[in-house]
Amino acid sequence: MSSGFHILTWGSEEHPPIVCLHAERGHARRFERLARMLHDRLRVVAYDLRGHGRSPWLGDQTLPAHASDLEEVMDACGITQATILGDSFGARVGIQFAATHGDRATALVLLDPPLYPLYPTLDELEASGPAGTFASVDDAIEQVRAETGLAHTPRALLEEEMAEHLVADEDGRFRLRYSREAAARAAEGLFQHPPLLKEIVCPTLIVRAEESTALGDAGAERAAAELRRCRLCVVPGGHAVLWDALAETGALVRDFVTERIRA
Repeated sequence: MSSGFHILTWGSEEHPPIVCLHAERGHARRFERLARMLHDRLRVVAYDLRGHGRSPWLGDQTLPAHASDLEEVMDACGITQATILGDSFGARVGIQFAATHGDRATALVLLDPPLYPLYPTLDELEASGPAGTFASVDDAIEQVRAETGLAHTPRALLEEEMAEHLVADEDGRFRLRYSREAAARAAEGLFQHPPLLKEIVCPTLIVRAEESTALGDAGAERAAAELRRCRLCVVPGGHAVLWDALAETGALVRDFVTERIRA
């Protein structure tokens, strides 16, 4: 079965699969370094969400629709069941999927999930003007570092990000490869679809950033109480744990998923 989504895979098809969902305004290749830490034990699959990267930009982009897209990608990859890993907004897609397609999610990993956020609406984003464009690659790196609150991320990693995700406009400015409307719809979806944590039956790992702007202590404790089987861990740095705390996050994910395989 084919799919119109841009899909990346690492590791042998003989290994148990883990399907990764990137953050809003992100892309599948952000998981490449994590995949290098996991591919000897897992088949790592990641794809550009609708409205991002090289996947289709048209179509429904609500949380339920993203969950349906995930099911389509799993079918295209011949995956019946998998661990689902979501980063930031991707975590909310993972929650939606695990709550409504529980028979297909064997475990759930949530990287600094925005469970109870205060995000701008589409109208507020449109009123903010031509945000998200940059005068140069260096400008993009510095703005992303500041906006994401990165504390420990090496510049080389951000240079890799820009090589993959930055494109030049006709006016000579640069922008990240995502639909502005998709980002706004993602933000709105967090309000319209509260996290269905009580509907999730599979084991869940929450990795929260110590300096998180998305999930505070109270929110993390609330989520852990609502989930039936939850492990809550904290890593150093800011919200983008795949950048600011890659080693720590990778080790936690590897140990958690390995335990599930052995069980």
